[in-house]
Amino acid sequence: MPLPAAREPTLAQDDPNPTWKVGVEVDLATALALSRAATRALLELSPLAHREITAALEHEIKVLERQNDPLSLAAASAVRQYLPEAA
Repeated sequence: MPLPAAREPTLAQDDPNPTWKVGVEVDLATALALSRAATRALLELSPLAHREITAALEHEIKVLERQNDPLSLAAASAVRQYLPEAA
């Protein structure tokens, strides 16, 4: 998945705004990668851990869907796609 700022045709080297965008996107991509790795590790601990992680993911999906804004719904959809891997 390409980062949104990577699709911008021109990033002026003296413009701090694109630099800031790229920094935030790198932080977000790093946080997501660490989160996925932590979840995979927890799923491998035991059947109980697997069940609890799956339940937590299902709960987060419901919370995000209740918020009913585009960003929350997109996040819920992304988590839902990850859920079968956990199940």
